[in-house]
Amino acid sequence: MPTLLGQEAAELLGVAVTSAGGRLITARPQQIHWRPGRALTVVYHARVAWADRRATQERLVASTGARIPRGALVLERGADRVGIWTLTTDPLLPGLGVALNAKRARGLLDVLGVPPGAVQARLRAYRPGRRGVVEVVGGRSPLFIKVVPPAEVAPLQARHALLSAHLPVPRSHGWSEEHGLVVLEAMPGRTLREVLSLKGQRLPDPALIAGMLDRIPTPGDGRRSPNTLSSAAGYAGLVGRLLPDLKTRLTELVAGLGDGADAGPLVPVHGDLHDAQLMVRNGAITGLLDVDTAGLGHRVDDWAQVLGHLATRMDAATGSTRTRIQEYGKQVLATAEAQVDRADLRRRVAAVVLALATGPFRVQTPSWPRDTELRVALAERWWQSAESTRSDGAMRMLSPDS
Repeated sequence: MPTLLGQEAAELLGVAVTSAGGRLITARPQQIHWRPGRALTVVYHARVAWADRRATQERLVASTGARIPRGALVLERGADRVGIWTLTTDPLLPGLGVALNAKRARGLLDVLGVPPGAVQARLRAYRPGRRGVVEVVGGRSPLFIKVVPPAEVAPLQARHALLSAHLPVPRSHGWSEEHGLVVLEAMPGRTLREVLSLKGQRLPDPALIAGMLDRIPTPGDGRRSPNTLSSAAGYAGLVGRLLPDLKTRLTELVAGLGDGADAGPLVPVHGDLHDAQLMVRNGAITGLLDVDTAGLGHRVDDWAQVLGHLATRMDAATGSTRTRIQEYGKQVLATAEAQVDRADLRRRVAAVVLALATGPFRVQTPSWPRDTELRVALAERWWQSAESTRSDGAMRMLSPDS
C-alpha cells in the first residue's frame, strides 16, 4: 500500500500529470478499494495547474495489481506497476466521458427526445472500473445516467425493463451498448436516509417494504445475489490487515456467524437494499433504486442489509436523529422477525455491519481506526444478540445492547 498512499503516490501522480502537460499542485486520497494480495485502487481529489495557467479540480485514479485496464497510463517502479487515469477517461467506463460532458450529454438527450435546453451534469457516484452515476439536468426534470462496463449494460437495461413493470423502479429512457450507459428517470421524493434525518417527515410503514419485496419478479437470467454470511470472512480479513490488534476478535466473530448455507429456498431479492435505495414521500415508497444486484437469494439478506445500515447509522448519530433511527429500526426489526428466523437475521445483520466496518478506511475518515473498531464492536453485539435470541427467544431493540 505505501506506493499509493504515501509520498510515493504524489510523485507517481506528478509524473502522470506532467506527461499530460500539467503540474500537480495537491492530491489527497478520497476513496480506497483494497483487495489484499490482488489489487489496490485509490481515487484522489487533485488540483492541477496547466500550461495556460488554469488550475482545475480533477479526480485521478491509480491502481495496482494484475488487472490494470488497457488504456491506462502505466508507470513502473521496481517491481511495482501502477495504472493511472482520470475519472472521465476510465478505460472500463467509456460512458463517463459522455455523461459528464455537457455537449455530448445534450446530444444524447436530443436523440432521446428530451426538450432542448442547457445541460448540467453532476457526478453522484463512482467506483473505478465498476460503475458511475451522473445526474443530468436539462429539460423538465432531472435524469440519471448509470454507467457500467459495456458488456454489462444489456443485462442492466433488461433488469430495469422487467422490474419497472412491477415496482417503482426507474424506467429506462434509452441505453447505449457502445458506451455502457442507461438513461433513467428520476424518482419523486427523498431517500429514506434523508427523511430519517428530518423531523416531522412521515416514514413508510415497514409493511410497505415487505410488500414491495414480495413483488420482485423472478429474473430471467438466474442471477444469484450474494449471501451476506459467505462474505464475512473476506471483510474480516481486510479489517484484520488494517488493524492487526482486532484479529483475534474478528476470527471469533466469523466463526460464530457461520456460512449461512441453511437459509432456505431461493427467492427474488433486491440484493443490496438499504435506506439510500428507497425513495419516499409522505410515508409512501416512491422509488426502489440500484436494481443491478437483483436476483435470486434469501429474503433474510434483504432485511439484514436494511437493518445493518440502520444500526450503523444509529450508532454514529446523536440526539433526535439517533432516537428517530432507533425507533424506526425497531419497527423494521419486528416486521422482519415476523418473516424470517430471528437468530439467523441477527447473525446476518452482524455480517452486514462487519462489511460496513471497511467504510471508514475506504473513504479515509480522519479517525478511521477508531471508527472501524466501533463498527466491529457493533457487529459483535449483533452476534451476541443472535446467540441470546437463539437461547431465550427474547425480543431486543435495534441497538442490540439496549
